Amino acid sequence: MAAPPRDQILDEFDHGLSALADSLMESFQAAIPIYQAMPEETLRQVRGVVEDNLACVSRCMRRGSDPSGDELIPFRESATRRAHEGVALPAVLEAYRMGARMAWHDLRRITEAHRQPMLGLEFATGVMSYIDTVSAAVAAAYISEFESLASDREAARRDFVDGILDGSLAREEVFDRGEALGLDTKSSYVVCLLALVDSSSEGEVSREKQRRLRSMVTTLPHGHRSLVVNRGQELMAVIPAAAGTEDLLTERLHAFVERAREHMGERVAAGLGGIHVDITELASGYREAGVALAAARGGVSDVAVYGNVVMEELILREPAIARRLSRSVIEPLRTHPFLLETLQEYLRHGPALPEVASRLSVHPNTVAYRLARIKEFTSHDPRTPYGMAQLALALRAAELLGQLPD
Repeated sequence: MAAPPRDQILDEFDHGLSALADSLMESFQAAIPIYQAMPEETLRQVRGVVEDNLACVSRCMRRGSDPSGDELIPFRESATRRAHEGVALPAVLEAYRMGARMAWHDLRRITEAHRQPMLGLEFATGVMSYIDTVSAAVAAAYISEFESLASDREAARRDFVDGILDGSLAREEVFDRGEALGLDTKSSYVVCLLALVDSSSEGEVSREKQRRLRSMVTTLPHGHRSLVVNRGQELMAVIPAAAGTEDLLTERLHAFVERAREHMGERVAAGLGGIHVDITELASGYREAGVALAAARGGVSDVAVYGNVVMEELILREPAIARRLSRSVIEPLRTHPFLLETLQEYLRHGPALPEVASRLSVHPNTVAYRLARIKEFTSHDPRTPYGMAQLALALRAAELLGQLPD
């Protein structure tokens, strides 16, 4: 008794599985660049999965149902291996789609030879349903493994940075772990700190904004070779930078924060440390970038470079002295908000009293009176160069130390 047409067609399909798998491997390497660079051992493993996939197509067509849980196991396992190898998910899914297309083309060829057009339509529907099921399982396994790997890599990056900053890593460990994280330990580096300014976002919204900001770091010079970690509400980027490129990097940072502001809908501040020739000096670079970021947060520019922010460096280097200086001005004026406001406007836009008065919507004589009262309360005369310098330094210290009243 002759076998039913379905079985005959699928028997012929099964007979050609090995040759079809070989053709698929050639197609992968021709059409998907990452497969060209795979080592032979990996290609052999992929070849086995391809043949398993084609055999699974045949089984599913015979019984008229999608693959079962056990049948999906090898595809899930292969997806996790590709995630470990750094093969992008779109490339993985494209390989499965190519396999489905070639399987369908072979089935159509056989059904046409047997003059079974209705079976051809049935197989087409079955292959479409099959690839939907397999693709979903593969994508879920890949994403799960990728997220786990990303979490592990992020933890390794944070541990590396923490070890450098707290001095717990020996010099040899810094080089070994830096290389493991993909850093060129022979390169010079600069530390850049980025932060959203005055952001009121909390929880998941804040984390999402940090993720968006972090994704933009790759647009900076050598951003794809940078080590980027979150540290509290700040984003730390360790960027390869050769001596003499400070001006170019600063220019790019200005463009970056402008794009980030437009993209995020919030002001972004950036602090850039000095260039260090040794990766073990990142602690110094981080401190420098922190001083620069503090200056950028409260300065007239969104980008500040260490070495150009001497006032902030002096204040943050001696916080005890800075606190005393801040209190000497802030405490006497705390209960006189109009005087404090006048002092701030005068330091920003003085010494021309009419301009200050216009900004405060008062008469110039009122500004003069308030300046005299400020001298009375603080013992510093804002109308003299020395007094203005003392008051400016005190207000900047209060701002940096968080002592400035709302």
